[in-house]
Amino acid sequence: MPKILENIITAAVPDPSNQTVSLAWANGETTVASFRHFVGKGVFAAFADPAFFVQARIGEGGRSLEWPGELDFCADALWFEAHPEDAPAEERKTRRGLVAEPAPKG
Repeated sequence: MPKILENIITAAVPDPSNQTVSLAWANGETTVASFRHFVGKGVFAAFADPAFFVQARIGEGGRSLEWPGELDFCADALWFEAHPEDAPAEERKTRRGLVAEPAPKG
């Protein structure tokens, strides 16, 4: 069970057709994070543009997922959205906004 600051993203593959990003983690797991519910809202309006969405990249040290314009999501938040059972108790109370799930096996 990774703890805060132990969650490192090693690969990110954006899919603009459904505004998801497949994430590979240093511990060998993969998850899929959905950003659909952000599309067209505020600073995330650009997520509706496939050419923009595919610009997702891994931040420094694998500690975030980033897009141009200083749009970023913390690696810990992305991990805990997919694995809520790993989140510290205070994190479980304050988590909002992302939808993530473990990647399908196979």
